[in-house]
Amino acid sequence: MVNNVLLRINLKQDNIEEIDTLKTSSLKVKQLFLDPFGEHLLISCGNISSSQLFYATKQLSKLKPVGKYQGSEITSVAWNYDYRVKSTSSTTGPILLGNSSGAIIETQLGTEFDRFFQGSVVQYWKEVFDISKGQPIPIIGLQYHRVGKSDLFYILAITPTKLYQFIDFIFNKDERPMLQQIFNNYLTIPERFYEVPTVVKHSKLHFYFLNNDFTAPKYFGFLTELGVFVAEIDINKDEKTIFSSHELIEYSRLYGRDDDDFTVPLSMTFTRYHVLLLFPERVIAVSLVAPADRNASQVMDEDYCSDSYGRLLNITKDLMTGTIWLYAERAVFRYKINKEDRHVWKVYLDKGMFEEAKEICINNPHRINQVLVRQAEHFFNSKQYENSALIYANLNVSFEEIVLKFLHLNEKKPIKLFLMKKLHGLNSQDYTKITMITLWLIELFANELAVLRNSKQGKLQEYTTLQESFKQFLSTSIIQDCIRKNWESIYDILASHGDVSFMIWLALENQDYKRVIQHYLNEENIAEALTLLDNHPFSELFYTFSSDLVEKAPAQTVSILIKQGQKLDPLKVINALIIPNPSERLAMEIIRYLEYSIHCLNCHAESVHNYLISLYIKYNKDKLMNYLKLQGREITAVSYSPEFALRLCREHQLGEACVQLSIVLGLWEAAVDLALTISVDLAKTTASLPNNNIELSKKLWLKIAQYVVKQNNDIEQAMRFLEECKFIKIEDILPFFPDFVTIDHFKDAVCSSLEVYNKDIQNLKEEMEDATKSAEVIRSEILSFRNGYMLIQPSNECSSCHEQLMTKAFYTFPCSHCFHAECLIKEMQPYVDSSIINTIKDLQNQLSTLYQNNKDISQSLEAINRRDKVKESLDKLLAAECFFCGDIMISLIDKPFIEDAVFEKIKQEWE
Repeated sequence: MVNNVLLRINLKQDNIEEIDTLKTSSLKVKQLFLDPFGEHLLISCGNISSSQLFYATKQLSKLKPVGKYQGSEITSVAWNYDYRVKSTSSTTGPILLGNSSGAIIETQLGTEFDRFFQGSVVQYWKEVFDISKGQPIPIIGLQYHRVGKSDLFYILAITPTKLYQFIDFIFNKDERPMLQQIFNNYLTIPERFYEVPTVVKHSKLHFYFLNNDFTAPKYFGFLTELGVFVAEIDINKDEKTIFSSHELIEYSRLYGRDDDDFTVPLSMTFTRYHVLLLFPERVIAVSLVAPADRNASQVMDEDYCSDSYGRLLNITKDLMTGTIWLYAERAVFRYKINKEDRHVWKVYLDKGMFEEAKEICINNPHRINQVLVRQAEHFFNSKQYENSALIYANLNVSFEEIVLKFLHLNEKKPIKLFLMKKLHGLNSQDYTKITMITLWLIELFANELAVLRNSKQGKLQEYTTLQESFKQFLSTSIIQDCIRKNWESIYDILASHGDVSFMIWLALENQDYKRVIQHYLNEENIAEALTLLDNHPFSELFYTFSSDLVEKAPAQTVSILIKQGQKLDPLKVINALIIPNPSERLAMEIIRYLEYSIHCLNCHAESVHNYLISLYIKYNKDKLMNYLKLQGREITAVSYSPEFALRLCREHQLGEACVQLSIVLGLWEAAVDLALTISVDLAKTTASLPNNNIELSKKLWLKIAQYVVKQNNDIEQAMRFLEECKFIKIEDILPFFPDFVTIDHFKDAVCSSLEVYNKDIQNLKEEMEDATKSAEVIRSEILSFRNGYMLIQPSNECSSCHEQLMTKAFYTFPCSHCFHAECLIKEMQPYVDSSIINTIKDLQNQLSTLYQNNKDISQSLEAINRRDKVKESLDKLLAAECFFCGDIMISLIDKPFIEDAVFEKIKQEWE
């Protein structure tokens, strides 16, 4: 304040604190330097003879002198913008001080040093550079920044006529002084500076940071006597420059005139798109993005002049919050910025700065569309057709209009890019649009490839690159469904351009192997077809193409079929392998697959076996008999049709096979007759097979005997035949011999036969005598059993209920088991049919009724006989056998003693 009182205002608590600074001192406050985080304050004071520096923090209630500094006046301070320094308010970190003599001093201040250095707040104090070169030149502005998170630092310093820039790497950031590492590089080389118009004494270096990120300043500026110097940060570490271009906003042209009648601003600050200039009675906002004609750059001229507030003094910006403060002699104003960018996008648009315009309009679809339209038109007019196409594809404009613009071009790549981008922006519901654009793009790609092929450039890198691009396009997910539904149209397009290789690739990519194999077959490229079939085994492909492939490459095709194993159904494969009049080589390969199906895949399909038999008969008769013998003689066990096989064998006059098949069909006599036409040994073998049927065997052997006797008329052979067959006697074959044959030829055979008969008669006599003796024994036992009895004691118990036996009607058995009639019925009930139990109960009721109706002593003989019959019937059911010793108990031998239902319960009781 005017009275040298420092006011510290806490905005959050609405608290104003007064710090009595230099009321009694002869020193005058020259400048205040507040760090960007609001933690540290430096006050430069002085008079005509000396100057001094004071230090304060927001925690201190009084000022601290900075050592015993009595040097030149401190005119500028470069604060430390490192957030890690902000985390502690006890130290400033390394900072730079510029004085009125042109010296740059590096120091570090903080209250934490007060304890160790006996009241001093200075950790170190070192002059690191001198701009003056012996002639005192005040440093008006000073700033240093770190580039991102790298080790690169840069320093800016302004004097009345020059702008200095220092830039280099700092590898040891713990070394003190730290920034001297940068200045050391300029001890041997001249410092880099830029001549500027005369800088006003009250000017400062102002930086604007994007999104309050102190590692990424966008531009900086300061006040000169002619205008505002503004430059955008553009670091070039190789050339050691911080900015590449600058702009001077002249004060004289802010009002549309070029004379020297203008007022130099008191202060300035930056916003995102403007620079605010403070004059004694007003604030002017000047656009930083407006055209070069500064007549239109002034966007605001607001009057703050008021007698009650006094004249305006300064404008500044809080870098942490972005708030702008304006203060006059008796008031402080908070400056509110509202929709600063509402017209900036148009300026960017007119200047062709489309990316910047889009950044501003990102949340306004209508404006962003205008920007994109202008940008697309700009690219198109400047012949950047590809960039134009990419933007047009994202716009909501007429599709036909844009397409017509690109169709007129000789180059087809822009329209391809437009269509592809448009395609990726469609939804899956837009099937018609997707189909149309997809087919169009395929036509464009195919045409480009055809042009390259026709110009003999098919092997060049351009052709390969285009082909890969085409493949990548066809592999995108959005058009896969379209490709599957429009196979024929796509193939027609490719075929019209003669691109066979691409047709094959596309078919393979979409697993249309059927089309590829058919193409190979048409081209007689059997090897490729077989390779594809082997690498992509789909059963339907085998069923479809086996017929064609097996004719042209039998061995390879059958090997591939066998390799598939159980994946293929032999029945369906056979349908493809049924070929009329195959060559011997082809037939042998088909036989190989059929044998594999039967022996390895256990195929029992009758058609497969019948086909194998037919091929055996025509091409490999040696294997036929082995196959028939392996199948067996039971008609229910063979897998082929015996009737079919027999008919084929008869047609091809395969006698031995016909014999085997006749046996399977049960035609034994026909089999023997047929076997006799081949050989007697085969007939004998055939006749010896039905061992279980003696009559049939005898009949078959008689056929053979008759044949041997009548055909050969060989008595000796007939006698040997009798020795081989046990079923045939001499008397059986005598009718077959001629009448002139004498008995001398059969003497031995007749004698042998008579001896056999004699032995049979003797055996029968012995059996009859044994039977007679057995009958007599049985007869005597029956007689003795009729007179047998059992003695029942009063103490005898029922074997079921264990009560006294004689208390109720009972039954007793020779095995000594005794049961009450009721207990016997109860025991039998679970194990006999319900009908038997019902019969027993019915008989008991009848017997009870007969006893009640015939209590009279004089009973009729008829009633007694009836009662005896009922009782006899009941006894047959109840007393036929002992329940414990008879068949009922024997049949229950596999029943457990404890039922499953009660086993768990009993088990738990025992536990």
